[in-house]
Amino acid sequence: MIIRKVLYSLITFALVIVINFVLFRLMPGNPVNMVVPSDPRIPSEYKEHLVEEFGLNDPMWLQFLIYVKSMLFLQFGDSFSDPGTPAADIVLSNLKWSLILAGSSSVLMIVIGTTIGIVSAWKRGSLFDSGSLAFTLFFYAMPTFWFSMMLIAVFATDLRWFPDSGALEFGTSLEWTWASFVDLIRHLILPVASLTIGTIAAFALIMRSSLIDVMTEDYITTARAKGLRERDVLRYHAVPNAMLPMVALVALTIAFVVGGVFQTEIVFSYPGVGYLTIKATWELNYPILQAAFYLIAVMVIIANFIADLVLMMLDPRISME
Repeated sequence: MIIRKVLYSLITFALVIVINFVLFRLMPGNPVNMVVPSDPRIPSEYKEHLVEEFGLNDPMWLQFLIYVKSMLFLQFGDSFSDPGTPAADIVLSNLKWSLILAGSSSVLMIVIGTTIGIVSAWKRGSLFDSGSLAFTLFFYAMPTFWFSMMLIAVFATDLRWFPDSGALEFGTSLEWTWASFVDLIRHLILPVASLTIGTIAAFALIMRSSLIDVMTEDYITTARAKGLRERDVLRYHAVPNAMLPMVALVALTIAFVVGGVFQTEIVFSYPGVGYLTIKATWELNYPILQAAFYLIAVMVIIANFIADLVLMMLDPRISME
């Protein structure tokens, strides 16, 4: 079973490498025209030199072989827009901000969504159940970018409670000080709220449905017949067994969070991988795009593989199948 999962992950990884190469080279435009300003005084020989330096005039098969070799050694080349600066260094420097944003929102959406699902299932048909479902589904159906703009309009522009862009105050850097930490949190509140509120419905609905199914099992009836309190039945018998579908959902949500991070970072001008990727797309900056998508794809593949292993450990029936 594990060998099969490893094989599937390797096949997915190979497909990512191929798609990552083909996708960006099908995009219309010329990267050199994006790097060199539209100035008639710039000689054509300079552009031809850049084409030669970037390797854009090599045969496609040769570009692919060079690309695969670079992927395996994590050498994506220098950024077209920042000559002499490795694309991997630029992506990794922005990745820390995306991890802070995605990590904070992921923890909150899992905790809040799971809690809402547990209480809704426990008090099925109550006012809380109906109200929480309506609330979470309302925001789940709302586009992330639109909700982000509404948060900026209300809490940043009108009320001026929080900053409307960036990860820190302009001109400052992240330091191990209380003032820097507070500044980081103030800039995180709106982006994290945008990602979290729009995603907790998935966890709430899955947890509610799973827990309702578990509550009808015979061992729950037996636990109640032994005289256990309803709270203990829920805590020690129902919830642990209902958590199995949540493991797979967490892995799947990582890909969703990545998409939401892209939109959120653009709206909030947050200096993460999403913002960098969109900027590189406009510039046709192949090294940056390939490095960003490669790292994101690898993270998603690893997360799904770990989720499969955790499910096998928690539920022996999966390994038996």
